[in-house]
Amino acid sequence: MNAPRHAPAGAHGGGPHGRGPAASGPSVPPSDRDEVATRLRTAVLRLSHGLRAPAERHDLTPSRLTALGVLSAHGPLRIGDLARGMSITMPSASRLVDILVAADLVSRRSDPHDQRACLLELTPTGTAVLDSVRRESTQALAGQLAMLPEDQLATLAAALPQLDRLAQQLTPGEPQPSRKRHDRREPIDGITAQGSDKPYRPY
Repeated sequence: MNAPRHAPAGAHGGGPHGRGPAASGPSVPPSDRDEVATRLRTAVLRLSHGLRAPAERHDLTPSRLTALGVLSAHGPLRIGDLARGMSITMPSASRLVDILVAADLVSRRSDPHDQRACLLELTPTGTAVLDSVRRESTQALAGQLAMLPEDQLATLAAALPQLDRLAQQLTPGEPQPSRKRHDRREPIDGITAQGSDKPYRPY
């Protein structure tokens, strides 16, 4: 009678001698990490460039689109809060707001807590334009994804949580607006506005 075969090491517990989970995979050498980083950076830049068309049709530069996104998620805001949320100077924010107001995308109104100050918020036109840009960009990307085989689409979907974490790590925390005057809103922290279940998106 033949002796029973022994299962290979790790067959009963995932790890050596059947104790503990198996390793998640081989470590990536630094040279390979650099290559992955280079290719990922290039892909992100090309993807971002390819998705600009809807915004360009509405004459929206990246900074204008970002301002609309911040106001959509966290408005109404004072101009100083918008400047801090976008990490730009007050003069730059003032010029940007003038352009958006002239285009009927953003409106100014008096701050009920301080009549010397103004609050900025999206107009109905601004909301409609931002929604249109987001919808068209999503549809354009979804159309490309529809051409991928299911296994490749599943691979992309599985990588999304890690890509989200990577984006959060590379994005500085957004400054907090004054809670004395805007205590009903969450800080502009790049996560979620109070009263809204959607995260902050630059566009």
